[in-house]
Amino acid sequence: MESDTMLSKAEQEAAVETIEEDPAVESAEPDQIVVNALAAHAGSTPNDRYWGYQWGQKHRRARRLVAGTGDGVVIGIADTGQINHPDLNQRTVRGYDFLSDLYHSRDGNGRDSNPQDMGDWSPGRPSWWHGAHVAGIAAAHTNNRTGIAGVAPDARIQHARVLGADGRGYVSDIADGVMWSAGIAIPGVPRNTTPAKVVNLSEAWDASTCAPVMQNAVNRMHQIGVPLVVAAGNARKSANLASPANCGGAIVVGATSSHNRMTGYSNWGPMVDVVAPGGDTNAQIWSTVNTGKFELGSPTYGDLSGTSMAAPHVSGVIALMKERNPNLGVESIRNTLRNTGVNVSGYRKVDANRAARAVAPTARGAIATYYNSRGGAAVYGPPTTGEQSTGVGGVVQTFVKNGRATKIYWSSRTGAREVKTWTGIGARHVSLGGARGVGIPFNNEQPTSTGGAYQTFVNPQTNKTTKILWSSRSRANPIVERSGIGQTWARNGYEAKAGYPTTGEVKTSTGTYQRFLNIKTGVRTQYTWTPRGGVKVTRL
Repeated sequence: MESDTMLSKAEQEAAVETIEEDPAVESAEPDQIVVNALAAHAGSTPNDRYWGYQWGQKHRRARRLVAGTGDGVVIGIADTGQINHPDLNQRTVRGYDFLSDLYHSRDGNGRDSNPQDMGDWSPGRPSWWHGAHVAGIAAAHTNNRTGIAGVAPDARIQHARVLGADGRGYVSDIADGVMWSAGIAIPGVPRNTTPAKVVNLSEAWDASTCAPVMQNAVNRMHQIGVPLVVAAGNARKSANLASPANCGGAIVVGATSSHNRMTGYSNWGPMVDVVAPGGDTNAQIWSTVNTGKFELGSPTYGDLSGTSMAAPHVSGVIALMKERNPNLGVESIRNTLRNTGVNVSGYRKVDANRAARAVAPTARGAIATYYNSRGGAAVYGPPTTGEQSTGVGGVVQTFVKNGRATKIYWSSRTGAREVKTWTGIGARHVSLGGARGVGIPFNNEQPTSTGGAYQTFVNPQTNKTTKILWSSRSRANPIVERSGIGQTWARNGYEAKAGYPTTGEVKTSTGTYQRFLNIKTGVRTQYTWTPRGGVKVTRL
């Protein structure tokens, strides 16, 4: 039921009693609108322009040792919404605007498919761009020579806009937003086609108990193995008195300072599961924001501190864990975070490297089917990585037995195929750059009629096909089948007559050349290509 005017507490109670008298109604509760739910503090301008940023860089260097990047995992950011930013755009998938409060939404059209942050400013305070700041901590792009690096830099980001002006929003909207992020169907909202494996809710509001609608959301997410990571709150009190930290089943995160102590502002108590960097007035957390104060401006970077900043550090770590095993349950995640954490002020501070490495990778989908049908661990050994993007389409996963690594690739074009990295062909594939340099396997290693072997690789993005051929006399070398040299070599009888490549194609000032060896006759030839003359074959 919706009212056109704000009801007093007595009027709310009366309305609830009337609704619950209806036998078709299981339960009813007033929908609380939360105020100042953003669990963050604005940063002061440092004397050194990058002073706040340097603390983030220290964490970045530590994360280089982490087992994984969050590849293949979507992190849900239920917050103030999405902005245009070069450190976020390539990582962002389609989100949704769940704000039904027309006034505080600032876009004036209720729930819709546009999750853009319209500014979370309030009278006397400019916008923090809270949702973007949180998203950058979790999964900002890295190795792009721009800005910062996220905890899980290859994870994708999905925004559910649940808070608007002054960090206000209805609890029912927040509950729907986090459930939709996890892939749970919400009436009247399009299905989420890229559901998140972990959802971050960096909010905290005063509440002595968890609202039933919020507890229901946490419970439903818990059932499908999607953790809701929440901020403990910044009120220097028991997290039991803040929601959603007091919702059973949520993973609750307190904040630490750059001095590796729990901050004075962080909520505390038994509801806090772990702590993570949240920053303080002396060293803020640097992340992605916008220059606009009361409307959208340009992408930039800025600092905030709070348990809001601590929570996405943990969500990013969970993405690393989910990359290795997407089927991890919430309690397994909570226990691993605690058991691998280090003691800080009596709480367990998350250790990204130890938490990720504590999760045994697992095979899944088409790769798992291929792996299991061909002997599984007895043949390939256990997985040492989760599924990872090849960078050119499809995915790859690594398995190791007796020190020998096999990479199993899958794409919609090739199906599942393997590369044995310890063979001549496999080692050459690795040395040439793997999938990015040569392509993904179109078949497994095949014997030739002359005692050698070959394997075909294709780049799904360019359709460039490369064969790597091996013999004991020529070793392993590539030939590009559709190049001028490759086509002439094929017409001349492939490896049986034209010979095995002893080099790759070598560029010259006038064209390219490649050398071959017929392992039966010992004849060596050179194929030389120029733009004007085409391919000429000479005997060496």
